[in-house]
Amino acid sequence: MKKPFLLFDFDGTIADSIHLGLKIANSLAPEFGINQLSDEEFAIVRTMSIPKALKWLKIPLRKLPKAIPHALAEYRHLIHELEPYPGIHEMLDELTALGCRVALLSSNSRENVQHFLEQHQLHHFDWVEGTSGILKKHSSIRKQIKKHKLRKDEVIYVGDEIRDIIAAHKCGLKIVSVSWGFHTTDLLAGQNPDYLVDKPSQIVDVVRQFIKP
Repeated sequence: MKKPFLLFDFDGTIADSIHLGLKIANSLAPEFGINQLSDEEFAIVRTMSIPKALKWLKIPLRKLPKAIPHALAEYRHLIHELEPYPGIHEMLDELTALGCRVALLSSNSRENVQHFLEQHQLHHFDWVEGTSGILKKHSSIRKQIKKHKLRKDEVIYVGDEIRDIIAAHKCGLKIVSVSWGFHTTDLLAGQNPDYLVDKPSQIVDVVRQFIKP
């Protein structure tokens, strides 16, 4: 493999946004007839796939399309509270120094992501693209690989959920799963990611394996 192209998820991977997500979900819950979550309940949800979590929370899948725009609008109002996960700046600097290109693919809005990147001076990314919803990520990955003329055997996807693992493998990509995001380490490990890391510097260690002289 040549120097790999790293395609990052945003929320829970680059942005330390998990608890902000809980705050937004609870603020919107009354409007959609959903019970607010305690920290303990949220910890349980993090051990489940999205379909299982929705079933456990008794949230009909049909409510998602209406709820997502509201959540993204609320996110925009609270984005000033958001920080990169510790070590992200240094990781991106090291990847750039190694000559690796990086990009972002997010189910968040492109406006929210760009605002965050500007706010924290994260100017490392070649491009930022949005997905078409949250349930068919593999289709969005395939679309962006084709659009940006990338080679699948040179792309490494980096994400924090089991749907990232499933989507990457469907697309024939290697996947680095990060343990600091939405899904728990045990749940991620059960989906057999190619790599499972506990801190951003370990992503650089993975990349170095592919560019040894």
